[in-house]
Amino acid sequence: MTALVDACRHFATHVGLLADQLGAAELSDDDVDRVHSAVHQVFTAAGLAGALATGLRRHTGEQDCPHYNVLTDAEWAPLAEEGRHGRKAVYGCELQPGHAGAHAAHVQLLPGPDRFIWIRWDIRARELVTLPPCPAERADSDPDPRSPYGDEPAPCLLFEGHVGPHRY
Repeated sequence: MTALVDACRHFATHVGLLADQLGAAELSDDDVDRVHSAVHQVFTAAGLAGALATGLRRHTGEQDCPHYNVLTDAEWAPLAEEGRHGRKAVYGCELQPGHAGAHAAHVQLLPGPDRFIWIRWDIRARELVTLPPCPAERADSDPDPRSPYGDEPAPCLLFEGHVGPHRY
């Protein structure tokens, strides 16, 4: 068992180094396709290992986009100190399934006005961006007593200008 755990740790270290190197590399169109294929193989292998070892599997409901992304240690470090949220293992796209354009997941809330940090990605690009919150609000005629907003209107949990319906 110790050898398996050590192998997983070594694999994680190598994948982290790979992520840091890919984040710094300038890629041509051909490089993007080759790297995408290779990274897909890494995710498939890691997903299979996780599923076999712990039973982890990504299930999504009809209202969830099945795409997800991760943050490297280097990306998380500047967000961790002042942020309100802990780091997640994966960041699932928060937009409706089948949406047009890039995927997006909320990563962190930093002090200051409109400091909502999102990871946005598609097959060609990946970036951490600060996006203002969506201004839409849902006024409940019968508010949920468990809601953290009480009698106040519930805000949309997405960013301004998002595609698809609001998420409250």
